[in-house]
Amino acid sequence: MKKNYRTRKRIKKSFWTLKRKVSLGVLLVLSVSVIVFLMTPTGQKVKQQGEEILVVMQEKAHLKLDQVSVEGRNRTSTEDINKALDVWQGMPIMDIDLEKQKEALLALPWVRDVLIERHLPNQILIRITEKEPIAIWQNHKKYLPIDEKGEPIADDKTVISNVLLVVGEDAPKYTPLLIEELAKYPSIAKRVLSAVRVGKRRWDLYLNDVEKGVVVRLPETGIDNALLRLKDFHETGQILERDIQIIDLKLPDRLIIRSEAQVEMQHKNVKKKK
Repeated sequence: MKKNYRTRKRIKKSFWTLKRKVSLGVLLVLSVSVIVFLMTPTGQKVKQQGEEILVVMQEKAHLKLDQVSVEGRNRTSTEDINKALDVWQGMPIMDIDLEKQKEALLALPWVRDVLIERHLPNQILIRITEKEPIAIWQNHKKYLPIDEKGEPIADDKTVISNVLLVVGEDAPKYTPLLIEELAKYPSIAKRVLSAVRVGKRRWDLYLNDVEKGVVVRLPETGIDNALLRLKDFHETGQILERDIQIIDLKLPDRLIIRSEAQVEMQHKNVKKKK
């Protein structure tokens, strides 16, 4: 019996010894495998991601927002920016969703583009690119700026000066092209104070004075050629300095001019017929 007991004990001891050796061998193989894996490009990437996650977890526990810096703001008020941002001083800076804040800022009327960055340990930096007003659109009783893409800016409070006043339901869409054509003829452009879309087809330009100035009737197409003709007529005959109220350029082969007296006489004749 004693012999059998000792035999069983030796077998049991040998079994646990073998088990420990196998376990150590497996751990050794796994360790070597992990080391080899971490030396590969994929392993390096996984290691880096793990380190970044660890850093983020540590930072989230300690880093707080202390400052929001805004650059590029001109017509966008600080109050509107603060209302749009869903952040507050002392909040965990790593909890701020930068993409969400960017979308909120892009919804503001004057904002064209936004770059928002997290500057550790405690700052959010916002760089704003604003829309550039090229004209003012008179739409019923509202005056809305128009940006460089021909889109109205939803702001009828900000005062904009030294830009063209345009009128007409579809005026914003066609304003960038009109301004582009006028820019080719500075001597004409500096006199144009307002432009009115007629029948959603063409423009009437009001020069020198919005109410009593010269009205230039442009054609539906060929604006560039019409403005060139107007420039040439003015340079040779100072036509814009004369007692003229209407210059009709709608026909490509002729120029129709009406003086203030002729226009008044026409209005009187129309009233008599009524």
